[in-house]
Amino acid sequence: MKRTLSAALLSAAAFFGSVPSHAAEPSGTVYLLVPNVTTNRWAKFDIPNMTEAMKKYAPGVELKVLNANDDMQQQVSQAESALASGALGIILVSVDPPRSASILAKADADGIPVVTYAHDPGPGPVSYHVSVPFSDIGEAQGKYLLENLPEHRPVRLAYMLGDPKFAFYPEQMKGFDTYLKPLIENGTVEVVCQADALLYLASNAQKNMEQCLTKTDNGVDGAIVMNDDTGGGVIAALSAQDLVGKVKVYGGYDATLEGIQRVLLGWQAADMAPPYKGMADAAVQLIVSKIKEEEAPAGVVNGTWPSTFTEGGVPARLEPNVFITADNMQETVIDAGLFTKEELCGGIGKDAGFCKN
Repeated sequence: MKRTLSAALLSAAAFFGSVPSHAAEPSGTVYLLVPNVTTNRWAKFDIPNMTEAMKKYAPGVELKVLNANDDMQQQVSQAESALASGALGIILVSVDPPRSASILAKADADGIPVVTYAHDPGPGPVSYHVSVPFSDIGEAQGKYLLENLPEHRPVRLAYMLGDPKFAFYPEQMKGFDTYLKPLIENGTVEVVCQADALLYLASNAQKNMEQCLTKTDNGVDGAIVMNDDTGGGVIAALSAQDLVGKVKVYGGYDATLEGIQRVLLGWQAADMAPPYKGMADAAVQLIVSKIKEEEAPAGVVNGTWPSTFTEGGVPARLEPNVFITADNMQETVIDAGLFTKEELCGGIGKDAGFCKN
């Protein structure tokens, strides 16, 4: 059943002509379904930022986090339990978007709004989607790679990619191809290996890179990855062969602490990040507006996201990406509040030149 203001409150509204704004504030629980908490961004940025935003926009609403441990069936069960317990709404980061149809259909049947976040909306009814423009990611990373190619010719690149089921993948590949395809065709770049890491798991990326190094007898000049988790897996494989820093890793995304530290150390060429606070704030504003049965706040929706289910796409909030290098670390990471210098300079980061100044 769709949750709305109580009948008594509606009667009072009719009798007195209006309801004080504080009386109309929703109370209950919104569920945030995340794929895991091992990927740095969820626990470090998205969950705390959404919790803070919920206190701001709907102080009577509890944001309850459910971690699926990278298990899609577990996430489906969690969603069903959330709906059965009277959820006001769901913010969904799907473990495997193509398999989220049952979650979306059940929520729609129960009249419960769903805002999808970061990962694709999936094949079902969605109120809003919050993400970043994926095409920009591959474009920026491909351009940076072109401008920072290793000197060895041909440049022997390993494409250590992510999971093709996610829209992130083909859009990022389009950007890579814009800059690298001409170089591959003229012989400047040779792709010596290419493999996908399902669910973007570091363990899968590590296995792929180990197999590549065996196949090429360590004949690799650089590796292209799609995010920091897969980048970490590639670095682990390189470490076993004493190749860390000698084989440059390109294409990181998510700005995990380890990813940023690898940039400082010169192991990873650059990194990128979504503006976490802006994304979280938008997601909460949108789910709250749906719970209140109001239009989205002015200016929050600024685009659409392609959907196999919704003709014309899902109304979306698209936040611009941030490109991070060792040269702009102060501005893009420390001043932006992602990490403190103390955090960056702990662990492996302590040996970076940035941390010795």
